[in-house]
Amino acid sequence: MNTPTRQPFSIRNHDAVGFWLSDDRRFFEAAKLQLGELEVIAAQVKAQWPIPEGQALRDGHNYPELWLLARRRDLLSDSVLIFSAMAVEGFLNYYGVVRLGESEYVYHFERLGLVPKIRTLLLICDSLSVAKVDPLVTVLNRIAERRNSLVHPKAKELPSYRADQERGGTATPETAREAVADMEEFFREFVTAVPEAAHLVPPTGSENV
Repeated sequence: MNTPTRQPFSIRNHDAVGFWLSDDRRFFEAAKLQLGELEVIAAQVKAQWPIPEGQALRDGHNYPELWLLARRRDLLSDSVLIFSAMAVEGFLNYYGVVRLGESEYVYHFERLGLVPKIRTLLLICDSLSVAKVDPLVTVLNRIAERRNSLVHPKAKELPSYRADQERGGTATPETAREAVADMEEFFREFVTAVPEAAHLVPPTGSENV
């Protein structure tokens, strides 16, 4: 057998020198930019709503401009939730490749869920055991649940007809605000857990715009 099947392996330092491609910072910026646009449009929809707030507009075809504006609002809200989760997942993949190398990371980690991924990454790369109740994990759970509710949509069977305003849904723009706040909290908690990785984390201040 000419090809070696066993090789020594070393985890790279946080300041490893190399070249990597990752979109985590772009996703981070996109989530925040979209939230800003959502705030404006949500206020416009609210100001133009022709009936009492909280009531569904059944004759939306009579308000075509408002209907399109509301759809834009909903699209932005969903996008904020997805891009905030993409920023976090993109960063975890980036961090893993920096510390472990792409081939080992892809083979062992890429298909893991977000919470198992971060707990295993920190255990192996930073000798840090993180409990399921740790703030870093709890905020990551919230991010993953929001993302999954959108990208893995489920249908529900109802026992009877339910009016639009009784069907629940996502509060807009409040849920998007929470998504961005959780995204930023995740990165702050990550730096708290692994201070040596601060230069790898998307900047959470004004310097990122």
